[in-house]
Formats: sequence, C-alpha cells, structure tokens
Amino acid sequence: MVAVALLMPPLLLCLVLALGRYEECLLKGGSAGQPPQGLPDQPLRAVPDLPSLEPPPVPGEGRHAA
Repeated sequence: MVAVALLMPPLLLCLVLALGRYEECLLKGGSAGQPPQGLPDQPLRAVPDLPSLEPPPVPGEGRHAA
C-alpha cells in the first residue's frame, strides 16, 4: 500500500501531462515542424457523399415565356 501511495501521484502527473501534450498536438493539426505524411488533401468523412435521388435540373426548363 505504501508503494502504491508513493507511485500514484507521479504516475497521475505524467498521465495528465501526456494528455495535455496530446490535446495540443490535436489542436495544432500535428506536430510542429513536421508536415503530415500520407494524409489526403481533402478532409476525411465518415460517410461519403451519395448521389442525389432527384435528377439535376434541365437548363431552360421551368422558365415561363412572357
């Protein structure tokens, strides 16, 4: 129990510092000075864009002749 009481505070401190550094890395978009490698130019999406079920509008149709 004494060993746990002595080791727990430094371990928790290291955990908090590591999570803070990880958050900074996420907010900056990666580590400073190193370009992201292997990442696409477009942002990733969970679901790709699906084609619309409605047909595209035909040019000239829908205009009323006056």
